[in-house]
Order: sequence, then structure tokens, then C-alpha cells
Amino acid sequence: MYAFIDDFGLPVTLTFDAAEYREHAAHHVLIFAFWRGKLLFTRHRTRGIELPGGKVEPGESSLAAAVREVYEETGAILDGLERIGQYTIATDMRKDIYVAKALDFNPHPSGNDVEGALFFEEIPRTVKGDPSFSRLLYDDIYPLSLEQALRHPFAAP
Repeated sequence: MYAFIDDFGLPVTLTFDAAEYREHAAHHVLIFAFWRGKLLFTRHRTRGIELPGGKVEPGESSLAAAVREVYEETGAILDGLERIGQYTIATDMRKDIYVAKALDFNPHPSGNDVEGALFFEEIPRTVKGDPSFSRLLYDDIYPLSLEQALRHPFAAP
């Protein structure tokens, strides 16, 4: 388990141990989705570049929320999805972390807070302090989770 202070000054705990994260229900999701070996990002209209993710709706599972959020924010249809971790911010916000493989894309729905799918030639490893990225990616969750996600078969081209 990792423990640190995030960019907003809040305490964070992060685990990739399934025995730990299976014990706690999360109400938010964060998804590291890959398509042809490239990591799928989205551009939030006000926060900047970030990973797909969001809230688990009432009556919805974390897994279903991950599928829905990726589709709503990027138009990506997932071919595979697996939970790889979980983190807690200030003891009251808990997020499941997923790694996924995108099969295809539909046109991105308009009218929401994001502008659709975004890819880089090389996956950004360090984003802290880069003003084009959302401040939500500035803490250790992104690099530590990226390291885990890149080990997964879904990350292969």
C-alpha cells in the first residue's frame, strides 16, 4: 500500500492488492484504457487532459460505471476490462482503478464536459506540473497506476 499527500493537500492511500480492494466498494472509477498499444486520454473542457473516469451511479456496479464512463467520454467500446487497484482520498472518496482494452470507437457524443478521445505517440510518463494536463493527474496515482497498467496484456499493441 502507498500513502502520500495529493496535489490538493489531501491524504491518499493506494493499493494494487486485490485482497484489500475487494473489501471496499468504490463510488468512483478511473480507467487506463489502451487501443493498439496507446493509452486513451480525454480532454476535459476546463481541467485539461485526463483519463476517463467518473462516478458510479445509484444501482450501478463499479465495473458497469467504468464501461459507461469510457464510452461517454471517448466513444470507445471496450473489449476487456479488469480492476487492478483502488485508492482513497481523505478517507471518504474511494475510486476503483481499471485497465481496459478498446475494441472500437463510435462518434463521441456532444454536449458533455469532455471533447473525446486523445492519444499521444508515446505514453506520457510524467505529467506533474504540465499545464495541459488536469491537476487531478499530478499526484503519484497516475505514475504508479500507469506502471501497473503497462504490465497488463491489455496494454500490448
